[in-house]
Amino acid sequence: MISRSKKLPPQHLPWRQRMTLCIAAACQEKGKSCIVVSSDWKAEIGDVASAEIQNKLYWMCGGKVCVLVAGTASSAHALRATLKQHFKFAGLTDANIGDRLRAAVLKHKDKLTHDYVHARHSKTYEYFLAHRAEFPDQQWNETHANIRRLPLQCAAIVCAFLKKEVFMFTIEDDADVWREENFLTIGSGSTIANSILCFRRQNEDNSLDDTIYNVFEATMFARKSKTPGVGRVHAFSVLYPNAKQKRLRNRGKKFMGELFNKYGPHGTPALQIPRENWESY
Repeated sequence: MISRSKKLPPQHLPWRQRMTLCIAAACQEKGKSCIVVSSDWKAEIGDVASAEIQNKLYWMCGGKVCVLVAGTASSAHALRATLKQHFKFAGLTDANIGDRLRAAVLKHKDKLTHDYVHARHSKTYEYFLAHRAEFPDQQWNETHANIRRLPLQCAAIVCAFLKKEVFMFTIEDDADVWREENFLTIGSGSTIANSILCFRRQNEDNSLDDTIYNVFEATMFARKSKTPGVGRVHAFSVLYPNAKQKRLRNRGKKFMGELFNKYGPHGTPALQIPRENWESY
């Protein structure tokens, strides 16, 4: 995450306070691979600007690729638009999907770079590089340094199936892209959610029933801890190959809540530790 720099325009300031919680977890249903995804729809009042209170799950490539987003809404939508333009499903293989996604993300980073340079110098990025002598050294070096740490101001999870195999990638705010086979979390609630999913040993061989509870529990932990930006209303869906999907109904969420009340965290009374358990040193 970049440091707060007076030289960066407002749209490039740190954005994590306007995040959310999105989760994607691979699992099995009747021996076939699927993905459970969770995203929030409504943020806690006062946590984020009203512009950030909206859906965080989108589809592209004719419904064959799912995108979960977190961060500043305008930045997330801009990233999604670039992915939609440059990331094509036709010809995707297990060997090139990662490279194609990285190439699309770098296209977006190039857009941000050009916008930043033009906003600061009223010149194109190409002109800025080719005419270094026209700029004071301190100004040129400062702009170049800011470009290197220019963030996306958002994060994303991209999910797809190739020959019924699960592919899940995280796009981080520094434009890094990496794949995970078991589960991914993004947003301000991701640290807590990730810890719970690790504790539950969530992995791609888990059943759908176990996974939907694990994801629900991780979401509820993040919410009950009052993590900034984690919303009150969550959608829980299951993705399948061939663009099929289903989602948890309200009665299903109520049932999951009953399980959470039974197996989730419980409060403790005022505790007293007997003196014999201590020693001075």
